[in-house]
Amino acid sequence: MPIIALSGKQAAGRPEGTALAQAAPQGGPWPPRPADRVLALEQDGAWPWAGWWRALEFDSEVFGLALGQAELMHAAAWPGPRAREQGAALVREMATRTRREGLVGLSIRVGEKDFLAAHALEDAGARLMDASVTWELALAGMAPPLPLPPGLELGHWQAADREALETLAATSFCDPGACADRFALDPRLAPGCPELYRRWLANSLAGEQADQVLVLRGPEPVGFITLKLAKDNGPAWVVLNAVAQDQRGLGRYNLLLAHGLAWLADQGATLARVRTKFSQRAVIRAWSRQGARPLAGDLTFHLWMDKV
Repeated sequence: MPIIALSGKQAAGRPEGTALAQAAPQGGPWPPRPADRVLALEQDGAWPWAGWWRALEFDSEVFGLALGQAELMHAAAWPGPRAREQGAALVREMATRTRREGLVGLSIRVGEKDFLAAHALEDAGARLMDASVTWELALAGMAPPLPLPPGLELGHWQAADREALETLAATSFCDPGACADRFALDPRLAPGCPELYRRWLANSLAGEQADQVLVLRGPEPVGFITLKLAKDNGPAWVVLNAVAQDQRGLGRYNLLLAHGLAWLADQGATLARVRTKFSQRAVIRAWSRQGARPLAGDLTFHLWMDKV
């Protein structure tokens, strides 16, 4: 069964791609970006599988490895043997081509019910590294946040906070036992995990990844929450949030979240979302108390070219 290669721009103009996107029970957003590299499996004038990928400049720089991100889409709804074999063949061909382009690893995210893609990725040599869920909360009518306990204050980040906040980000998200972050769990990426989150937090402080960073102090920073306002009528996001290890279990995250959501509502946001690990029960409980509902889960796999 032939596998054809196209650019993202070429694939977007193909009726087979549009038909696959309409029929696919799961899969990445269609169309791909114009510069993406696309592979499609052809069968009887249709595409039962398609995959596309791109290089990740930021990740590659941080980790010192040529990394990329890929998406998968398929027409079959359940992991029957034939469809699974087709998917694995497509992933292996993707690995061959990305290796030729110089990439050494890909991350691929699939929906929580997309067992066909998950099994095909496993058959091709990929490994599960993350299981997460996205929550959404309507901000209208929320109760005002409770006052802070004595000895704590909360406000906009200050220049004097920078080093403490970057260190808190580097340590909070890179402990496999506490966070189960995919960058910490993958042995090839774990050494660069602290630097990744340092840079992510620095970009948030610079306004590139966040519109507001609120800091909980006592008097030194003991927690933070980064907030991204809605774009194009979409939801606002709580992007990064962390509490110092010695302050956990004391309700600090609940305080940060309540005040962060209040700030978003004051800016005119009507919906807020967060994507968190299935394992982060404290975060899930805090959002549930506010009345949030789960929207969808996802699984992220890492595919290393030398393991295919």
